[in-house]
Amino acid sequence: MFAKELFKPTLPSPPFMEDTTVRTHFALTQERLAAWLGVPRASLALAERGHQPLTATDGTQVARLVLAMQGLAYDGAGGSYPAPPPLAPPLPAAEPLQHRLGQCRYQAGNLRYALAQMRRRAAPYEARLAAAPALRAWPGAAARALEARWLDSFEEEAVEKLRIDCGPGPQKMLEARLAGLEHEAALLDALLATLPPAP
Repeated sequence: MFAKELFKPTLPSPPFMEDTTVRTHFALTQERLAAWLGVPRASLALAERGHQPLTATDGTQVARLVLAMQGLAYDGAGGSYPAPPPLAPPLPAAEPLQHRLGQCRYQAGNLRYALAQMRRRAAPYEARLAAAPALRAWPGAAARALEARWLDSFEEEAVEKLRIDCGPGPQKMLEARLAGLEHEAALLDALLATLPPAP
């Protein structure tokens, strides 16, 4: 008797129907909830708009859903009790995980190749920046305006290429994308290892 009092059901008031709380909570269409209630969809639509009250039977069906939202089960006699444990969610399907893992590995391979190519493109421009101070340090260069302009262009082109195309910034962006794919692949691989073998 104490348990029945402790878990006294909370019967649905009109707002449960008028704001579609139950349907929203369980992602139910009007058709599906109407089938649960055993009423036409049009009758449910009127009840949700507050134009038509539920019958006692309909109210019981809604009460069962409302109680289930609270982790309770209706006992059929105006009381309720703690609901049984929830059903376990299904295990992930292996096929889409394997497909995505293959995509990650393929894309990561492409990024590794692109990163290696980018580093090769960067090497001569990095060599320019390394050599420029030595070239400018020659005492005779100061008097040669043409050479000074050539060195300016030599440096500026290297700086522009490294900034836009193949230097530390572009390389770091590729490395970040690669790290993301590698991390995703590792998570998928670990998840697949927990699944039972296919029958």
